[in-house]
Amino acid sequence: MPRSCIATQTNMSPAGGKLRYARRPYARRTKPLHLTSMSTSRYFDRIAIVLSTVCIVHCLAMPLLVALLPVVAITFGDSAHFHSVMLWLVVPTSVVGFAMGFRVHRRAGIVLGGGAAVVVLAAAAVWGHSAWNAAAETVVSVLASLALAAAHWRNFREVRRLHHHHA
Repeated sequence: MPRSCIATQTNMSPAGGKLRYARRPYARRTKPLHLTSMSTSRYFDRIAIVLSTVCIVHCLAMPLLVALLPVVAITFGDSAHFHSVMLWLVVPTSVVGFAMGFRVHRRAGIVLGGGAAVVVLAAAAVWGHSAWNAAAETVVSVLASLALAAAHWRNFREVRRLHHHHA
């Protein structure tokens, strides 16, 4: 007899009862396997949005800081160092966040939009200093950061739409 079935008696007669098998109600699972990856994806998207915001604040505030506090510019060096550090944080976070989100929503447009934003952000960080003037580099970096944050927000919302988190 399978373990998922229990015996119940019906049609009681003096000669004996006829047995029929009823399925046990399924026990509720405490945490389905797929929710773990959805929770992790949610955190990577949030981290990526915060990192994009840090890029925007840096791009907008650094010229003001350089103008007001020359000592800060000397201490922290040029913005190329900051952009290199941010790329080391933004690229892996974005790759993991978009990959985990794509496993849920299967919307390539979200991932491609985020990937394009990362490529533009990387190009601005690597070649922007030598190829463009400071204003153009700032505009491109801010727009790419906004596009990346928007793509992560869409990724986050799409995962939320498909999997309702009750925690």
